[in-house]
Amino acid sequence: MNSSPESLGIKRSRWTLTALRQVDVLWSRYSDAGLWRLLRAHKIRYKRGRQYVHSPDPQYVQKRDACWACVEAARQHPDQVASYFLDELSFYRQPTVAQAWHLGGHSQPLARRAHRSNVYHRVLGVLNAVTGRVVFNMAKKTDVPFICRFLRQLRRLHPDIQVLNVILDNWYHVHDHADVQETARQEGITLVYLPTYAPWLNPIEKLWRKAYQEVLHLHRCSDHWEELIQRMHDFLSCYSSGSKELLRYVGLLPY
Repeated sequence: MNSSPESLGIKRSRWTLTALRQVDVLWSRYSDAGLWRLLRAHKIRYKRGRQYVHSPDPQYVQKRDACWACVEAARQHPDQVASYFLDELSFYRQPTVAQAWHLGGHSQPLARRAHRSNVYHRVLGVLNAVTGRVVFNMAKKTDVPFICRFLRQLRRLHPDIQVLNVILDNWYHVHDHADVQETARQEGITLVYLPTYAPWLNPIEKLWRKAYQEVLHLHRCSDHWEELIQRMHDFLSCYSSGSKELLRYVGLLPY
């Protein structure tokens, strides 16, 4: 089932019961229902796919291990080492569509849109890999000067920490900008870059997912933009003192 129909001369992107009968003489004897039962007996199911991307970074393993070494160092020496995961999020005036509990029948939950342009706001945040503390700033854009100011702010929060690691992705010409790297050097911050195109290695991505689940999906603030911004601010502020629950949610709480 891992091979595509095209590889066996069938011009389809996905397997069907009819296509399967065309490539096996034994299977050709079965009806649709019979072949379905045979596949079920062999624990083969008709399953929904998922998005998948493979990191092309040739140093994937080395970079991944370096990032998690920073996390482990912070766990072992919390008085000397602090490690944060950094990322940005854009959220929009218009609500995103998602599932919700609703009356049965033909009616559906509504994502009520405003008669205005779909403007967006930006969040720059970091997640402490050991305490679950979230530090963030919000603005209309998160450019290089904004990131530099944020790094200085983060250092002020840890005046006594000897090693301050910030783990981040490879946002081209921004995260690797010379000014960002120079600011990090001046502030005694070590920038540790994730492998290219590997968002699954950044746990703060799950915080953004939680924000969508609790604030942004089907929100009712499309005509009250400032209220939505405040709600996002309040949501993130809940984790400003750290959270074991959040660490468990993003997969950073060790057993």
